[in-house]
Amino acid sequence: MSKSKIFIGIALSFAVGILIASKFNIPASATDIFLAVCAAGFGLFFFGQNKKSALAALFLFCAGLGALRLGMSVVPNEYQNLLDNKQQLEGYITEDVDVRSNEQLITFTPDGFSQNILITAPLTQKFFYGDWVVVEGKPTVPKNTGDFDYEKYLERFNVYAVMSYPKVMILKSNRLNPVKYQLFRVKEAFSGKIKELLDEPQDGLLLAILTGQKGILPQAIVSDFSETGASHIIAVDGYKVTIIVTLLAALAVYLGRRAVFWLTIFALIGFVIITGAPSSVLRAAIMGFLLLIALNIGRQYSIVPALFFAALVMLIANPRILFWDVGFQLSFAATLGIVHFLPVFNQLTPKIPEGFGVKKYFLITLAAVVSTMPIILLDFGVLSLSAPIVNVLIMPILSLTMLFGFLSVLPVVGPGFAFVANLFLLYILKITSFFAGLPYSYLNFQISALIFWVLIGGVFGVYFLLKFFASKIENQPEV
Repeated sequence: MSKSKIFIGIALSFAVGILIASKFNIPASATDIFLAVCAAGFGLFFFGQNKKSALAALFLFCAGLGALRLGMSVVPNEYQNLLDNKQQLEGYITEDVDVRSNEQLITFTPDGFSQNILITAPLTQKFFYGDWVVVEGKPTVPKNTGDFDYEKYLERFNVYAVMSYPKVMILKSNRLNPVKYQLFRVKEAFSGKIKELLDEPQDGLLLAILTGQKGILPQAIVSDFSETGASHIIAVDGYKVTIIVTLLAALAVYLGRRAVFWLTIFALIGFVIITGAPSSVLRAAIMGFLLLIALNIGRQYSIVPALFFAALVMLIANPRILFWDVGFQLSFAATLGIVHFLPVFNQLTPKIPEGFGVKKYFLITLAAVVSTMPIILLDFGVLSLSAPIVNVLIMPILSLTMLFGFLSVLPVVGPGFAFVANLFLLYILKITSFFAGLPYSYLNFQISALIFWVLIGGVFGVYFLLKFFASKIENQPEV
């Protein structure tokens, strides 16, 4: 087994350990015993020249490490003695304020605490990252809704309590990380300029595309994107960045590989700055950068070990994202899907003309849809039958929409770019609205965990089957 495959096995084993520990309450003592047995087994088999058994022991040991890492991330709630009682707390606003259409969500860290409280506040007051505030209200445990464990979902953000509409008073401003503060100021200025130049709801759509602020979009529009399989357009994660990087790489035919490489690098850096560099955007940019490197050197499968390395680092830093961060799951699955399925699809369709790039957009979308379908069905219960068509109609102009949206903030010529961006955004809204309204454009059904794993197996089965047929076509003699 090659070194890269061994590393992928180590990363997968670590993730499997986290996944098992996320579903089952494993005592720390049992994990310690398991690790000791695996370590002893590895040493015994390694020095006994039984490499396969030693490798199996190594993978099991890494799975144990994954379970151990998740166990280390489970900590007591610091607010246990304060819950459901009125409190007056002082502290910092430690993240960018999430402004919605009718409320705002504030991440607050009281002085003397390391865990966060998520505050829901009206839009009547304006808050910003770094504000030192005094908060008066009742901290409570997040309430779960149905099968959705909201409490565990928030814990991945280090949020262990919530407050609903408490009294909040700003005492001082700009008291935390000055670099992060300036990045969020850039984001605020950019958002304000976009709202000034574009019509509603196009301004909200552009901000969702560029900065991930989909909370300001009407729910009907968010539903249209979900039902047409275009949610990646209004989500700042690798699912979107991966597709955009791949499409920009197609410009190499016209501009040259080196020019497109640096153009995309600058686009990713600008993307990070405009969004204020939250962790989700940094993750998406890293995955997009790795895919860009693989496409640039012409070795598509060289991306796989790099992706697993990035995922391993992320899971070590925060193991909760594996089970509770759908964005992480979708970005990882979409990237692997495009890297593996796209070459096979191209081999299967050698005689189909490009048609101004329509074929490429369709195949990229199809690769992403196939690879992420089990996750989407499990978490959202929506299967979009119109996704390939909608994405083919939208994706060719998405890069231009982003470009003109960025250029809208320029002095003098900005309004002209904003006018063009407004037309593109209106087109995207009309397309998603039209297809979402068609009968059988999407199907609503929820799947169980068992069906999810069956579908995962099905995705692998489809891939190997298509790869087999692709090899047959490739080996056919030319007539």
